[in-house]
Amino acid sequence: MSDSRRSKRPGGFARLDARVPLRWRLALGMFGLLAILLIGLGALVSATVEQALLGNQAVALHEEARAALKGPPGNPLGGGPGGAGGAGGAAPLRLAAPGANPPPLGAPSDQALAVGEQLLNRLDGPGTDVALLATSGAVIAHVNGGGFTPTAPVTSADVQVALTQPQSNQDYLLTSDPGGQRQIVVLLPVIERNQTVAALEIGAPTKTIDDSIALVRLILFSGIGLSLLLAALLALPLMRSALRPLVEIERTSRKIAAGDLALRLPEPAVDDEIGRLARAFNVMVARLEALLTRQQGFMADVSHELRTPLTAIAGSIEMQLLGAHQADAAAGGRLLRGMYAETERMRRLVEELLTLARLDEGRLTLRFEPVDAGALAQALCEEAQPLVGAQTLRCEAEDGLPPVRADADRLKQALLILLDNALKFTPAGGAVTLRVRRDAAGPLACFEVTDTGVGIAPEDTPHVFERFYRADPARARSQQRAGGSGLGLAIARSLVEAQSGTISLTSALNVGTTVTLRIPLWRDAQAEVAAGG
Repeated sequence: MSDSRRSKRPGGFARLDARVPLRWRLALGMFGLLAILLIGLGALVSATVEQALLGNQAVALHEEARAALKGPPGNPLGGGPGGAGGAGGAAPLRLAAPGANPPPLGAPSDQALAVGEQLLNRLDGPGTDVALLATSGAVIAHVNGGGFTPTAPVTSADVQVALTQPQSNQDYLLTSDPGGQRQIVVLLPVIERNQTVAALEIGAPTKTIDDSIALVRLILFSGIGLSLLLAALLALPLMRSALRPLVEIERTSRKIAAGDLALRLPEPAVDDEIGRLARAFNVMVARLEALLTRQQGFMADVSHELRTPLTAIAGSIEMQLLGAHQADAAAGGRLLRGMYAETERMRRLVEELLTLARLDEGRLTLRFEPVDAGALAQALCEEAQPLVGAQTLRCEAEDGLPPVRADADRLKQALLILLDNALKFTPAGGAVTLRVRRDAAGPLACFEVTDTGVGIAPEDTPHVFERFYRADPARARSQQRAGGSGLGLAIARSLVEAQSGTISLTSALNVGTTVTLRIPLWRDAQAEVAAGG
């Protein structure tokens, strides 16, 4: 048990990271990234310069060897006036061309060795170590320039690679003498009569190159150090300035959490991440304020709706307790009927609230199926006949209308709410029409509930689908029917939207009101669902 608890605790680094302020974490992260990039760049530049200088030195040694073998005019290798291939009988030596495959290995002749010694003498100079190596790697001849400690760390494997594989002018080996001084060594295949008979080794110290590289590194890393120092000095003030809006958000959040929902953050003019965060924060607070206001209003409305029937029921019970039913049997009956009516009113209110709660939480189960819109409208008009008083209820359905994708019971519930609402606000002699047609603008079926009632004022139209909203007295109720709780249109809208439909309302005072439901057709809705799945 204790082990499992310990495993869930953050490590020491995580706990330390959690205690470090955000500005320090950001500054350290940026500083560390900048340091890695600059040091990496400095190392890359240093290595590139070193490779370039060593390559240039290798090219110079190759060219020097080829120039020495060719010799100046009138003084060729071999001693005779005919040069290497003249009357003196010297062996015709040459160096392998850069990039070419050396010919097969062979043994050098005595004349070739003599010419090789002459070549070494020409290449001999201060600070230069030259040698003629056999194909096995053994030293045949060696000349050391004055003041330079010679070394022969070249292995037989290095010699074999140089004598059997193509070499470029920039190929070289790096070795060190006994004193630790680096040397650059080049190996050139020596060819006699189309056979590789020896290897020419030329070595030179790299002190000049090493000193140049050291200076480059000193300049680079001094600049990097200075840059990191400046970055460290500037990072914290810049980070503090950049994070100031977050500090304001924290302070404002604390005040809002204390109950002051009217506070808002100042929104920066720049559309950056912090500006968008501030705007999103303000939108969130505005929605929270609206939600809290609506919740408070909702509770007040529910309390008001329940207080009236409870007061009526309490009064009736008090009259019964006083013996009103004993003194007047008819009065007792009226009291009981009144209590029953008020109880039914509370039951309808509770059912409507429960329906809205289920719709808000998405717990209302819908069974989608193809529904015949015309038949549904006809059946609904027949069921609504008991609600009709002195008005006229008509049903009109377009012929050949395709089925809609809906839950028949929930769609009927929404339409019944609209019919009941239209009949409530239509005076005697008026007409209510339920019309079903295909929408010309898309694959939808339109259910229109039109009445010839008193209409709704323009300022009330945007609010009629809000909960507990009533447009009274601008829209007076019919004298024949009692008013509802103000939840009917809100429930109808939620039911329609849960079936991927829309609801809209148009009205004119003293003319009438039309509420339009648009429900997707079955075939088109199924195709859209299949494409989305």
